[in-house]
Amino acid sequence: MKRITSLTETGMHVLPSTGSYVPVEDYFLVDESLDLRGRFVLGDGGHADLTVKDMLVDPDSKRVAMIELSDGRRLPIEHVRLQGSYVRIES
Repeated sequence: MKRITSLTETGMHVLPSTGSYVPVEDYFLVDESLDLRGRFVLGDGGHADLTVKDMLVDPDSKRVAMIELSDGRRLPIEHVRLQGSYVRIES
């Protein structure tokens, strides 16, 4: 399973971080196949009941730091893995 963190700035000016994250659309993903938005999230039972709503970037590191799920929860990217076309959350 792949880690999802690599991106480059689009040229838009990003203000210094205030501890908050910015939406990924302010950046270009280095590998578009790692765009998680809209993908189903596999739960513990192996079924998908949520989707990835957005990917959030830490402007200081210019890396994807979190994902936002369709239920509004935000999870650190360190716990996110790709499994085929699905997203799996590891604890």
